[in-house]
Amino acid sequence: MIYYVTEQLKVSDTFIRATIADVYKYFSDKNDIAFDSETEGFDPHTKNLISVQLGDYDNQFVIDCTTTDVSKLKELLESHPIIMHNAQFDLKFLYKHDIYVEDVYDTFLAECILTTGYNDSDRELGLGKVTQKYAGVTLDKSVRGKIHRVGLTDEVIVYGAKDVKYLHTIKEKQLISIAKYRLENILELENEVVKVFAEMSYTGINFDADKWLEISKITEKNTKGLIKELDSIVLSDIKLKRFVPNAFQQNLFGEEERKLNINWSSPMQKLELLKELGLDVTAVGDRDLQKNKNAHILVSKLIDYSKQAKLSTAFGKDFLKFINKKTGRIHSSFWQILATGRISVSEPNLNQIPSNGEVAPLMRSSFIPTKGYKIVGGDYASFELAIIAEFSEDPLWLTTLRNNNNLHSELASATFDIPLERVNDSFPPKPDLTYRKVQKTIDFGLAYGMSEFKLADTMGVPIKEAKQVIDKFFSVVPKVKEFLDYLAHLGTSRGYIRTSKPFSRVRWFPE
Repeated sequence: MIYYVTEQLKVSDTFIRATIADVYKYFSDKNDIAFDSETEGFDPHTKNLISVQLGDYDNQFVIDCTTTDVSKLKELLESHPIIMHNAQFDLKFLYKHDIYVEDVYDTFLAECILTTGYNDSDRELGLGKVTQKYAGVTLDKSVRGKIHRVGLTDEVIVYGAKDVKYLHTIKEKQLISIAKYRLENILELENEVVKVFAEMSYTGINFDADKWLEISKITEKNTKGLIKELDSIVLSDIKLKRFVPNAFQQNLFGEEERKLNINWSSPMQKLELLKELGLDVTAVGDRDLQKNKNAHILVSKLIDYSKQAKLSTAFGKDFLKFINKKTGRIHSSFWQILATGRISVSEPNLNQIPSNGEVAPLMRSSFIPTKGYKIVGGDYASFELAIIAEFSEDPLWLTTLRNNNNLHSELASATFDIPLERVNDSFPPKPDLTYRKVQKTIDFGLAYGMSEFKLADTMGVPIKEAKQVIDKFFSVVPKVKEFLDYLAHLGTSRGYIRTSKPFSRVRWFPE
């Protein structure tokens, strides 16, 4: 049965009129409450709730938030376990009304946990797909697009009620699979963490737009400077003369315009230029350019330009569009569990703010703490390497870490048969790298399944030589190879691998 809580004078005969008191009375003896909301948009700071829905399979209450104060539900929602699908979204709108749910079960996150490792197209995480999977019911999600336009029509009320009707069923059936794969701890963790991500997104961070504009001027100036250098290289190289027009135009003020019409951001044009120089290239991505870095000065300048152009576009004036007009702060979105099990940040991706280079310190200082607070930075020191030491029990690996020595340096010395004091010497095949930097790539890369083909690219050596380096490395730390081979065997034989206790996250290999 659908109950409708509203101050509207007329209510359709399809529903039973109810009050907030009725809602409290119905759920007073219920173990948990299914919850969902309909909103005017995605931003809780500038958009409002249209309705919230509370219910179970038998009865659903749709509360008209355009006439009813949702904060009246604060005591109920904060004192009961709440089932949501994509809780992060709903929680942000509740925070706006000073409602902080303590006990959350997110059917969306549970499904993410059960499908970690699957391609995004195969995960089917939306409420419609999850309801079909566990309840055998098809929800008509086409109504969603009408809500902002038509408001709380009978169709919208029924739609909202159905979004909570099956959440208990979904939870019950998900928990069977969660228990089967012993994922209770990771589910509990993720249901706790979603409250943190929601609050991080809702609260946002202060931002100094004026300082950022000064940075964008620097990056634009540097980009223009590199364009001039690239143009100069073309103009001076006889092999590229066909790219130089015969006549140059002048602008209205008598100043000579740019002499070339090459778009240095165009992959097609860059590829054409490099082929004209006789380089054997089929693409102009960073990896392809790095392989030909020493073949011609144009290639190295293209690498510099690509980095600088990315700074100008990804972190230029357009970045200011992420400042919320109402709060003056930046409110990133967090995708809590990717197919890999990791998180991602978007709009904007604060994880990708540069940490190295001329403007990096200025960029990072544009994010400022609220008065009375500090921004604290932290990182796990070589965490993957510590995990390898723990589970492989390789003597050299363990001894090095226990003695607080530098693992990459010790391994570089052993892998390349050089004294420890020489590990920071230039690596002959690629002088811009040191032996230690090459070893660092090996240490992390092989842990993530890097092949000799990738290593050959990185080191600038033939594939055969890269394979020999890998073999030598594993001869130095044989227990590490045993451990990695064991993980590979588990993944291919049973179709998944598992992280260590207490959380034991599972990563499937469906293929």
